[in-house]
This record gives sequence, C-alpha cells and structure tokens, in this order.
Amino acid sequence: MAEAYRIFASYLRFKEVLADPLGHLYRAGEFDASGVRRAAWLRVFDHPLIPAADVVSAFDRELRIADAVQSTNLASGVDCVVDDGTPAIAIDYVASQPLSLVLDRVAREQFPVPVDNALLIAEKIALALCATLTAEIDGERVVHGFLHPSLVFVTNDGEGIVSAFGIAEQLLTLIDDSESAEAIHPYLAPEVLGSRAPSRRGDVYSLGAILFQLLTGTTLPTPLDQRAQAVGDAQLAYDDEPVPDDIKALLQRALVRHPEERFSSAADFKKELDRLLYGGAYSPTTFNLALFMDRLFRPEIEAEEAAVAREMAVDVNRYLAPTVEPEPIIEPSAAGESSALSGQPLRIGLGVAGAVAIAAVLWLTIGRGPSTPPPTPTPTVEEIAAQRLAQDEKMRELAESLVSEMMAAKEEEIREELLDRQATIDELQQRLVESERRAQQGQLSNEDVRRREELQRQIAAEEEAQRQRETELEAERVKAAEEARQQAMAREAATAAAEAAALTAAVDTITPTPPPALPTAMPATAPTAPPTAVVEGAPAVEENSFVDPAEVDSPPVIIKESPVAWPRTALHSQRQGIVILQATVDANGVVEDVKLLRADHELFGIPQAVTDAVMKYRFKPATKDGVRIKTYVTVTKPYRFVVR
Repeated sequence: MAEAYRIFASYLRFKEVLADPLGHLYRAGEFDASGVRRAAWLRVFDHPLIPAADVVSAFDRELRIADAVQSTNLASGVDCVVDDGTPAIAIDYVASQPLSLVLDRVAREQFPVPVDNALLIAEKIALALCATLTAEIDGERVVHGFLHPSLVFVTNDGEGIVSAFGIAEQLLTLIDDSESAEAIHPYLAPEVLGSRAPSRRGDVYSLGAILFQLLTGTTLPTPLDQRAQAVGDAQLAYDDEPVPDDIKALLQRALVRHPEERFSSAADFKKELDRLLYGGAYSPTTFNLALFMDRLFRPEIEAEEAAVAREMAVDVNRYLAPTVEPEPIIEPSAAGESSALSGQPLRIGLGVAGAVAIAAVLWLTIGRGPSTPPPTPTPTVEEIAAQRLAQDEKMRELAESLVSEMMAAKEEEIREELLDRQATIDELQQRLVESERRAQQGQLSNEDVRRREELQRQIAAEEEAQRQRETELEAERVKAAEEARQQAMAREAATAAAEAAALTAAVDTITPTPPPALPTAMPATAPTAPPTAVVEGAPAVEENSFVDPAEVDSPPVIIKESPVAWPRTALHSQRQGIVILQATVDANGVVEDVKLLRADHELFGIPQAVTDAVMKYRFKPATKDGVRIKTYVTVTKPYRFVVR
C-alpha cells in the first residue's frame, strides 16, 4: 500500500528531519494536479511562542529579500505559505543536512569537525551574510538577526546555505521561553538578548558562536558572564589541544561582549578569516568538507537519494480529491443461513464418532508394539554454549583463510598504487623542501610563493587521496570478511546437514522406528518427553564490548592521523614496501593495541615506527545496533625511501 503523506498548504510532507524550538523541518514536495513539481525543504514555525500572525506579516519582506539578493550561499526558491494559521517557509531542496543536525551527530558519535572544515563552514556562512550587506528593503539594511544552526544547511558536496532572512524579529520572541534558552541563547549577542533588535554586529556574534561550537564541540555558556572565560580556555574537539592563537584571536574579537569592539560586519570578519584560511597553516577545501559529510552521513545520504526519487513520482490524485467509497454490505440469505446451521450439529457428531473409531482400531493394531526407546539425553545450556564457542572458532578460522584468499590480489594491486602515490608525495615534498630552503635565503619571487602554495595543496590532495584509497581497501576487506563469513556458514551448514543425515541413517539401521503417538482418554498415563533445553538469544550489545569486524554495522573511520616518525636508518635505507597493521579500536575511538600483519622490511625500525604512529590515531568508533563497540581495523602504510 502506498504511504500516506500529510498535506501542508500546497506541499506534501514526506519526512520530518528536525524538531527544535523553532518548530519542525520537513523534506517535502510542492504539488498540483500534474504531480510533484519540486522537492523542497519546508520549515514550519509552529512553536506556540512564535507569533504566527506577525510571521505571516513578515513574509512580504522575506520574499523581497529573496528577490533582491542572489547568492549560492543563500536559500533559493523561497515560498511562504500558511496552513490553518501556521506559517512556513519552503526553499529549494538541496542534498544537505541542517547544521544543528551535523553538530548533534558530531557530538553523539565523537566524530569532531576538523579545524579546516570548521573554518570553511564559517566562511560559507559569512559569504551569505556578506551577500546581503548592500541590499536595502524599505530603506533598511538587510541583516539576518537570528543566525541559528537550524537555519543553516551544509550540503553533501561541501557548500553552506543560509535561510530565513527577514523574520528575525518574530523569532526573537523565543528568547522569553525558558525551556528553549539552552538551544537559543548561546547563539545570540548580549545586546540582542537584551533589546530583541537584530543588527550586523549581532550577526557577527552569532557567526562567532557557531564557529566556537564547530571547533570545540560545545556551545557557548548560556550565562553571559561565563562566555569570555570559555573562549579563553577553549580546547579543540579534534585533538584536545588549545585553540590556536590565531583562531582564538578571531573568536575573541567576534565574541567580545561590547558590540563596538567587534568586527563591524560579516565582511570584516570574513576578511580576517580569509587571512587564516589562505595565508596561514590551514588548507580548507570543499572536497574535504564533502568527504567529511559523506563519512558522517553516508547511510542517510544513500537512503535519501532513493527516497527523493520515489517521492518525486508519488501519485498525487489521492491528495487532490480524496474520496471514500463505502464498502458494499452483503445481506446473508436467511433461509440459507438457517439451513447451514441446521445441518452443522449432525456433521460434527459424525466426525467425532469417526475419529473415535479410527483411534480405537489404531490402538488395537499397533498400540501394543515395541516400546519407544528412551530419548537421547538433552544437552545442558553450558554444553550448548561450549559447542557454539567451538563452532564459532572453527568458522572464524575458516573465514580468515577465505579473506586471505579473496584479498590477496586486491591488496597487491592497491599496494602498487599506494607506492606510486607515495613516490609522487615524496617528489612533491622534495620540491617543497627546496622551496622552503630558498625562502629562508630570501630568494623566492612572487611566482615562487604561488608555486609553493600550489605544492602544499597538491601534497594535501595526494595525501587525502591516499587516505581515501586506504579507506576503500578497508571497506573491501570488511566486505570480503562478510562474504567469507557467509561462505563459512554455508559450508558449516552443509557439513552439519551431511553429518546429521549420516547419523540418522546409522540410527535407523539399529533402532526400530517408534510407533506414532496414540490418542488416549487418559492423559495422566501418557509418556511425557523430557523438556528441551532453551538457549536464550544473544544479549544486547554493550558499549565497548568486542565485536568481530565482519559483524559490525559501521567500521572505525580515521579522523586524526599521526605522521610516522621514520628512523634515520630507514630514511637512508632506499627501501620501499608496505606495512599492514591490525589495530584494536575501542568505543572512544582510541587505539588499545596494534598487531603487525605484514611488513615488507622488518629492519631499520620501519614496523615499529608505523606502530608508534598508529597508536596515536583517533577514530570514529565502530557501531553495532546503534551502540559504540570495540573491534579491529586494518591500517595500511606504504613507504618509499630515496636518498636526498
């Protein structure tokens, strides 16, 4: 049966994505008699404290801002609708996630936002604010006024989109809601909390508050007198180190309590941010942000693509003119019913008499045959558990041997590719070292500076591609492990079936087939079979319990990679090869133990150097049934040493 969707004005609400103090966010579709015309995000402002009539009155300004300002970082296709007095804003659907949902997932799964990505998201939001700086509506400059993560979208391809310009004054009534304080107050400037008046410097403060949360994984404190201390003591969630001084200076100026001491506008904020992004130690790219989103929301992204395709093809006829046809009532024939009922007792009586007669004959003919042999003793729960452990160990060994066979060719292919990529990285690094040496001697021209920056970008891209390929190898290994497990189970089942058939045949040649059970009017004397042992199902997965990699729902994912400190002897060894390690990653993403699976060279301290580095890695923990667990993950590290 087709799923029934709910209607809101001219939209079908397909899926509720978010519920927050502002109301609800839906993935929706605008429809008419021709079908679903477009996919949309539908933000319904149904919080009881939001003045619906005032929001509706502000819709004209919202639409005029949308017409006056065009930017890739502003929501497009803005439509304002009302349903039964409840206001809502629809915008063009873009494959993305609300920033508030991203921040919630990051905190829940301990998958911190890398510093480069945090700065890039802030820049995307700043671009949206900058796009409106020159726009005026009715003689007033356009500001957002209520810059909240739930009104910002981070797209799956690494862009940022800001929505809901023009209705800030109406949303600011939520300041008075004590239940929403922790979700609303941390993003608003002190003067906005006091005056309910949106401003450019207030937008700068909100942008700084969002950047603070992206970097630290926590919101600013709700009490105003605690915020300056929180910024001063801020720690990066990504690696538990203090926020770098250059970023902290940016935050402190954006989040200073007095508005006149802040950046005057988002443009000034962005100018300072760009100095960090493109002139300092950071190298943000939309590719890396897209990769981060993919790792954080991969199951949802895949499911959403299929869901949107289905939703766009929904038959809208039932929503345009729904009709309910009464089911026909069939009146039974009185005569027929009476006749059927009158014959029923006779048929029942004959059936019972026949059954009794057959039972008596059976008892007289075969009831006195050979007695049933004693049943086989039922194994205890402990014996069954021991048998299962032995069977699991046997299957694990079989699966591991199958994985080795299945992955041998694939690993060799990827090994060669990683070695080639490592050679490219080494060459680029050599050129970068030469460029830095020339810089120290003051011999660099502007063109040389540009080339050095390009080298840095190329090295970052190659290293990211290398990490991605290693991730793909790990995914292949997990897939192979699952296939091997299925094959092992099939082999074990076939073996067990053959053994059972052979055992049954052997028993049949020795023991006569017992007679069938006989009906009796004396249940008290009937033989009773011994109770069968019942083995309880597997217990619920506990946090940090170990789960085999083939059984996990999502494997560990590297979020912080520690560089390998190669010994001097290794750097001069002119060796090339690969090291493969098996790391045990706990529920916090910390490496507990490392086991060496393969090392092309065991001398020169090469395996130990890789082991020491992997012990410092940080992972997004693996999960099973929604619980973070401990499991193995394979880390592959190629190397190629050449004499400089």
